[in-house]
Amino acid sequence: MRKLILLLILAISLMGQSAYYRLGYGDIFPTTDVLGSSLGHGVVALDDSNRVTTHNPAALTSSSRVHFGVSLGSEFRSIDNIVSNTTRLEHLFVSLPLGKRIGMSLGTNAVADFASDYEASLDMGAFSEQSSGGIWDFHIGMGYSLSPVIKLGLKLHTFQGQLRRETMILSDDIQELYVIKGDISGKSIEAGVISNVREKVSLGLTVNIPYDKPTLSGHDSLAGSSVFTEIEEEMDAWPSTIKLGVIYHHSKTMNFTAGIAQQLFTESGFDEARVFALPAGWKTVPVASFQLAMQKLPTDRTSRYWTKRTGWQTGVSIKNYYLSPASENMIYEYSLISGVNLDLRNGRSLFEISGEFGSRGGDESLPDELFTRMKLGIQINDMWFKKVKRR
Repeated sequence: MRKLILLLILAISLMGQSAYYRLGYGDIFPTTDVLGSSLGHGVVALDDSNRVTTHNPAALTSSSRVHFGVSLGSEFRSIDNIVSNTTRLEHLFVSLPLGKRIGMSLGTNAVADFASDYEASLDMGAFSEQSSGGIWDFHIGMGYSLSPVIKLGLKLHTFQGQLRRETMILSDDIQELYVIKGDISGKSIEAGVISNVREKVSLGLTVNIPYDKPTLSGHDSLAGSSVFTEIEEEMDAWPSTIKLGVIYHHSKTMNFTAGIAQQLFTESGFDEARVFALPAGWKTVPVASFQLAMQKLPTDRTSRYWTKRTGWQTGVSIKNYYLSPASENMIYEYSLISGVNLDLRNGRSLFEISGEFGSRGGDESLPDELFTRMKLGIQINDMWFKKVKRR
């Protein structure tokens, strides 16, 4: 028993040497679709009748067509010259107008990923841990055009997910496999507004507050036996989020955007955690992020030349991580963001691709991390299902 306790203490102290997303909740995705990843939080102020964004429910009134959208994401991480990759479906939605002033959307997107694989070898044995699962956000939103200059929106979110974690302890005296598995559920509400404060300036604001924080309900069991303990653990540190976007419409085809966001985590959110526990000396900190970007809109969406139907955006992003060693400064992320989109001449489809390359600063507790994110997306509208009149 003494060897087992010592082994666990040493192994847990070494967990800080793995990737950042191995800690706490895993990797929480700030944006999941193509446009948001390449434009930053300034996208919450975007109101474009030729495309649909679900970042701000107030923007749902901008289109008079039914739109379908889907996006895929792939992320590469490099830590100590070891590269890992995660590829997944990230975003799926449908939006439809309910009148001249009301729009609605239904959708889902990935918000957290628990995938991790950790091993530690010690003189008196070995410790390994493997986690899988994640959390998806299912949402329904509505937007209302209060006036030509003000639009309002409301969105309800339901979180659904699963977690499975297997912990193996090997030593001369013991070989045990412990399994934690369960379902996760929770709810939040989001409110948004878009205002055209001047002829060339648009403001967007969203506030997302979890009124029922995600809760894990499941079992902690010893594999190969009927011994188990029921788990009911609330993710108390799940964040509330505020996003503010500003767009300066320089011309009909050029926008300059700025976006800031604040994620507020409960400081003591992990103190009583059993499953989502942090290594000793770590704490949660508020996340502040800031982006500047330039957006070039297509010159002519119906042109026979694809160059005139192509738009792009590019910018920079800086943010701090939501976890930090208590004895160190905050960990920052710096990245370049960019994206390209192409409209089909018939006005039925929009193809998008975005890329992000950045680094997450290391300290004495964790190594430097490089990451690259690529996203592919497509939007189609109900023009595909309408018959074309021919003369």
